[in-house]
Amino acid sequence: SSLDVSNNTALEELWCHSNQLSSIDVSKNTALKRLHFYNNQLSSLDVSNNTALEKLWCHTNQLSSLDVSNNTALEYLHCHRNQLSSLDVSNNTALVLLDCWANELSSLDVSNNTALVTLYCGANQLSSLNVKNGNNANMKVSTQNNSLLNCIQVDDPAATYLSEWGKDDSVTYKTICN
Repeated sequence: SSLDVSNNTALEELWCHSNQLSSIDVSKNTALKRLHFYNNQLSSLDVSNNTALEKLWCHTNQLSSLDVSNNTALEYLHCHRNQLSSLDVSNNTALVLLDCWANELSSLDVSNNTALVTLYCGANQLSSLNVKNGNNANMKVSTQNNSLLNCIQVDDPAATYLSEWGKDDSVTYKTICN
């Protein structure tokens, strides 16, 4: 139910998933590159001092907010199954994978994430999605179960790969826009 890693300042990787942690302090672990603490009971997380962080697995918690603006080295972010109502990944230009499905997001903008190749954003409350990042032809995007999604901004609205982007019968896009 508790874990103190404050004296482990050289720690690069921490696996503490599937416990009953309600909080964790990693502010002194500035060398941390990989953090796995999914399937716990965390309602908040401060990773602002973890600027070397490359991989973050914080899914299946109770997070209502997540600030990753200082984590510019972040490549993989798994924050699905939380209670996030917003998510700003504009500073995370190294991001290759973003898995934010099953939250409460109403909009998502990954236009600054030119390295992004995988985006899972289904089961939210998205009404708009901006994936116009210059890399759409190389992306896999899953948007299922966003019944309010009426606009997806893309690189090329006429591109044939858009039909492969996880559309299912529960989603009808009113507009693919540019």
